[in-house]
Amino acid sequence: MKYINILILFLIFSCSNNKTKSNGNKNVIQNIDTLRYSFNGFNNGLNLDLLSNGTFINDDYLFSCFGNGERKRVFGTYKMDSTNLILFPKQIEFIEYYENTRLKPKKIKILYGPDSLKIKTVFKVINWNNIKYLISEEFDYSWDFKLENDYIRFANCLNSGLEPKEHGKYLVSENNIASNSNDEFNTNQTPEKWKKNFLKNPISLKIENIVQKTIIDYGEEYSIYVVKLNKGENQLVQKGMLFENKDSTFWLKVDSTSQNSSYGRSTLYDENKNIYPVGTILKTKW
Repeated sequence: MKYINILILFLIFSCSNNKTKSNGNKNVIQNIDTLRYSFNGFNNGLNLDLLSNGTFINDDYLFSCFGNGERKRVFGTYKMDSTNLILFPKQIEFIEYYENTRLKPKKIKILYGPDSLKIKTVFKVINWNNIKYLISEEFDYSWDFKLENDYIRFANCLNSGLEPKEHGKYLVSENNIASNSNDEFNTNQTPEKWKKNFLKNPISLKIENIVQKTIIDYGEEYSIYVVKLNKGENQLVQKGMLFENKDSTFWLKVDSTSQNSSYGRSTLYDENKNIYPVGTILKTKW
């Protein structure tokens, strides 16, 4: 029991130490006239500080509860008006922190270039639920970049009745506090090409067909199920949309569309063929 207590205290101290590092950086920046957009996760986060002198600091950090972690900072200049933000990255600073706090963190500085750390650089300022979001058309460099960007995920949240801030990695203004709002989202804030992703009413459709396919990935063989849905582009179904059944035990993301059909992939049918049969109704929001 003695050693267990010591381990618990060590974990708490390590996590607190990391939070102190993050908060210390925050206080230094905020002593300057700064507009901050941020995302805060568990032991990780992203701060975009827009300084009054026309420069920015993009600080992406990740720490473990054992004291080790990293910060990826990008420095540059920016231009901003009431609805648009453009970043012009110039330099990158990478800092690696070690579990042994007696070791000096490793720091590397390089010029921003095509082969270096990428960040999103072009944003729209989107207002929703008394929060200012920075939303980009750029596909993510860090995750799921082949399919989605901020607009697709943001629309999926609203279409499903979810608050985007609580269900994704979005840069939001800390000067605005969320409130419960049932107002309709103003799509005039978004570029024309993404307006169709924001639904005025939920879409209801059915599973029309299921085809099993065998996939070999890194030497491992497994089955996926291509699910055909009975509605497509003519019924406002778009690539990237999310659908789920009534009790939220099965969901499907659309990865391709035709005029009157759409398709998604699932691995759940392997053990649940009879639970979600052909004819199952899926909706964007129940």
